[in-house]
Amino acid sequence: MGQPSPLEKVKRERGLLERLLSLVPGYHGYKEKELRRETDRLVRMAAATRLRHAKDAINRSLTPFAMMRLSGEDMFIVDSLMTRLDRVTQRIDKAVAGYAGLYDAVKVREDKLDAVIEHDLMLVEEAEAIKEAADRLASLQPGSEAWRAAVQNLISDVDEFDRLVDKRVEILRGLVA
Repeated sequence: MGQPSPLEKVKRERGLLERLLSLVPGYHGYKEKELRRETDRLVRMAAATRLRHAKDAINRSLTPFAMMRLSGEDMFIVDSLMTRLDRVTQRIDKAVAGYAGLYDAVKVREDKLDAVIEHDLMLVEEAEAIKEAADRLASLQPGSEAWRAAVQNLISDVDEFDRLVDKRVEILRGLVA
């Protein structure tokens, strides 16, 4: 049958009172929207956590001794990678949570929330791939050709993740299906 969606998992975790209240007319629709928003938040946090782990792995590999052996260009590349990782982590961590307030210009419908949750799952998978690439980078000798190539690949992966965050914003605005 396959794995349940994140929304189904959150629904199963509801307590007895929440299940009882979901039978009350009017409350059910409200609660469904809240469950979607909470699921969206949890999925985004999973992606942000993986990106933080990637940065931690890189930081652990860059001991003061390893840093002394890096050229100025290598230091610039590492700094660029870390800055990009920080940026995308903050973007997904602080991303619009699929919530539209009463007076917001852009209202978020349930179908858009579902599309955002699906997109966020892809972001989690991409963040996991970045974390694994960072772990591989940490096992390489800083300053070596293999290390430089891995850093460049990781920068490309982080840039692609950033583009996926842009697409998420477009989904919320209703610009992309």
